[in-house]
Amino acid sequence: MKFGNLLKKELRELLTKQAIISMVFTMVLLIVMGQVVGGAMAEGFDTSTITLCNQDDSDFTKDMLEKVAASKGTELKYVELQSDDYATELERLDIKNVVIIPQGYGESIIDKKEPAQIKFVSKMQNGGMTSSMSTISASDVISTIESVCTDEVLLKNYGLNDDDIKLIREPMQLVEYTTLNGKTSQISASALSAVTMMQSMIAPMVIFILLLMASQMIMTAISTEKIDKTLETLLSAPVSRLNVLGAKMVAAVISALLNAAFMGVGFAFYMMGMMGSAVNEISSTASEAIPEQAMAGVTSLSQGMTELGLTLTPVSYVLFALQLFLTVAIGLAISLILGAMATDVKSVQTLTMPIMIAVMIPFFITMFMDVNSMSTVFKFIVYAIPFTHTYTALTNLMNGDMLTYWIGLVYQIIFFAVCMFLAVKVFTTDRLFTMSFNLDKSTKKRGKKTAADSQ
Repeated sequence: MKFGNLLKKELRELLTKQAIISMVFTMVLLIVMGQVVGGAMAEGFDTSTITLCNQDDSDFTKDMLEKVAASKGTELKYVELQSDDYATELERLDIKNVVIIPQGYGESIIDKKEPAQIKFVSKMQNGGMTSSMSTISASDVISTIESVCTDEVLLKNYGLNDDDIKLIREPMQLVEYTTLNGKTSQISASALSAVTMMQSMIAPMVIFILLLMASQMIMTAISTEKIDKTLETLLSAPVSRLNVLGAKMVAAVISALLNAAFMGVGFAFYMMGMMGSAVNEISSTASEAIPEQAMAGVTSLSQGMTELGLTLTPVSYVLFALQLFLTVAIGLAISLILGAMATDVKSVQTLTMPIMIAVMIPFFITMFMDVNSMSTVFKFIVYAIPFTHTYTALTNLMNGDMLTYWIGLVYQIIFFAVCMFLAVKVFTTDRLFTMSFNLDKSTKKRGKKTAADSQ
């Protein structure tokens, strides 16, 4: 039996129609969820339309609202309230919120020269994410009205011209620079972080899924063959056990890569759909904060990332792919050893836990903090987990920290060699059939011991 035939056999067992349908369904589900959530977020952040109930007919209020409508292309949607029962009125008008300018608003500001009251009524929507985003957008609406109202007060009450008002509004010119690894670019850090945050979340998620998929599949395949007694038949055939071992590993890698590809595409679309509105909002806000006089020197996001070295070269992608391959290979080698100990499906689930914990710890740590900023002890513990080096590989390559990258790569190679040595030892001896981990038997033994002690 040749290696090619063994590989085909393993792939047929792993890549069934049900498995492929599940991959496609998961990808489509993530894409649809991203569009739905993204649409909800875009609606929550939308401040282009202000629902307004104007109960004041003063010239001051009319002029103010005209300038509000002219600012940033804001559209005013006027409604009439029939009572002070706001809950009923929002339901009747089928609106989520409304700004109410009460009668005497202009008179209080112009004639009495005292602050005037303005009301904002918003309907809470079961405490969901879009509800909180609507509240944030509502504060932006009030800020827009307040800003225009302040300009009108300065213009009419104090006789200031537009230039004076502009000087009061913008007494200084903010020009933002961002530095990274000795490089500087004239661009807002908030705009860059919005983009890099989305990138840094996608890569760890794909690695996380890839490792769990590969480990689960190969452990299940080996335990199933042990239970069905087909592994003994296969190993008694005139074929090298190393070929059997290699075929299982290659098939698991191919299947895991296919799973990761579908998951990665779906998750990327999900993140782009969910975060797109927030990224655009942050970027536009950062651009608006830069004075017109300084706009000539401001770089675009892509140019700023290039100037700061936040882009990857083709060589960097190759180096990342190499470390990703080693990570998967380590996960598979460990799974081969643990899978040989499995005797049933329950034991497979239990034996998967060590790998899952080793994958999850660096996943959450690298997603929310910088490993290099941790204390020496914790840094040593985290980097002792071989999967950590792949989670930090993209960051190290983008920051030019090649020493950390190469140290991690060498450590992974040594770790993989040790794991493969142990896996070959298991598969080339009878330990493959004698090793076992049966949770039920352990429980029974403890139960018998307890009963004997009680007697």
